Amino acid sequence: MAASSSPASVAPRSPSPDGSASASPSPTEWAALPASASGRTPVFRHGPRAAEDDDRRRKGEREGRERDERDERKEDERDREEKREREEKRDREDGDEEKVVALTFDAAMSPEDEKRAKGGKRHDNPALIATLRREKIPATFFMTGVWAKTYPHQARTIGRDRLFEVGNLSHSHRAFTPDCEGLKPLDPDERLADVRKGLAAISAAGVENPTPYFRFPGGCFDDKARKAIASAKVTAVAGDVNARDTGVSDPDEIAERVLKAVRPGSVVILRCDRDRARATEKAVRHIVPELRERGYRFVRVSEMIGSAMGRG
Repeated sequence: MAASSSPASVAPRSPSPDGSASASPSPTEWAALPASASGRTPVFRHGPRAAEDDDRRRKGEREGRERDERDERKEDERDREEKREREEKRDREDGDEEKVVALTFDAAMSPEDEKRAKGGKRHDNPALIATLRREKIPATFFMTGVWAKTYPHQARTIGRDRLFEVGNLSHSHRAFTPDCEGLKPLDPDERLADVRKGLAAISAAGVENPTPYFRFPGGCFDDKARKAIASAKVTAVAGDVNARDTGVSDPDEIAERVLKAVRPGSVVILRCDRDRARATEKAVRHIVPELRERGYRFVRVSEMIGSAMGRG
């Protein structure tokens, strides 16, 4: 988890019994992480994982310790230990704690994309939104200011839909680090202004209550970037499962990648772009029933952060 101290805000909205979400909280009610002691923007990667190990590095370390222990133990002692571990894992997985996952969608456009859109390119995805609504899947959308400006009606309807919440993906979708997924880099002196400009454009499109969540374009950030935008008072949402759906035509490939990587508390990164991520909507139709079959419940990022901070 990204932090262990209590946030300054309260837990977010919760789903109603019919599967829809309750009304959006006021701006002071969004669950958010506190800034780091050094003044850097906090980063949220995934939610609580009491049901299973939440860190591959720690898992490797544990397995290494177990190998050492097995070398030292007698055969019967080793068998008893492995049996105990299996029983504990089963107890955790069969326990009362819910397995949750957050689907997030990047609605990203740069100024160059804005020009292409005027020429007929479509970087929205109404079919994806319709699928999420039909299946009653809560989701968090990260919009660039350019996307909100280009598709103000869609931005507004997403922002007003009780299933969804909206975060900031910057204004221009420029990279906040020198080398990031082929994105043009943003001048370091413009980082904070681009975050604020993005939020202003989202609000201007009619999103009445955007979250205080920010995603670095391309998912790239470093300490300098985190310090540069600290005064914006946002929580950076990184995610731990990247669908890498851009340019992929096979929805099964996307679904397989997500389903293989997802774990309790995962934040999944997908795209909302019918031109660049044409297979995403179909992939979601595969992902959702499979995760439900596995016992997962879909939540927005705000709920996951609230849980991570011990609120809700």
